[in-house]
Amino acid sequence: MPRAARAEAAAGDARRGCMRYSSTLVDHFLNPRNAGIMREPDGVGEDEYAGCGDLARFFLRVRDGRAVEIRFQTYGCGPTIAAASVASELYRGRLVGDLCAVEGAEIERALDGLPQDRRHAADVAAGALRAAAAQYRARQG
Repeated sequence: MPRAARAEAAAGDARRGCMRYSSTLVDHFLNPRNAGIMREPDGVGEDEYAGCGDLARFFLRVRDGRAVEIRFQTYGCGPTIAAASVASELYRGRLVGDLCAVEGAEIERALDGLPQDRRHAADVAAGALRAAAAQYRARQG
């Protein structure tokens, strides 16, 4: 089955309540936005969930105090990939100070929820974004 058809089938199952993941999460997992390494980033940060080893790493490009580009790498479950993807869109254009205060709950809401046993995915993405913003600030002196 082609990738687009799999994504639509999974999204349809999610809408019908047959799955424990939202169609938003499934879409970001199957079609992650902004994945990959950034050359010469202004800030890099990572976070890991020790319970399963999921890891997220974010790269920031900052201009005039705003994150104008956000890219990521993840190693982990589908919800962690989706959380990093949605976060890369949600926080692009925001002030670095806003990134220092990112909370997993906001990322979870953007994914239309996460099962209890996967909420760490949003927390890992949030922690990595905060770390990238903190590194950028530290470099600025």
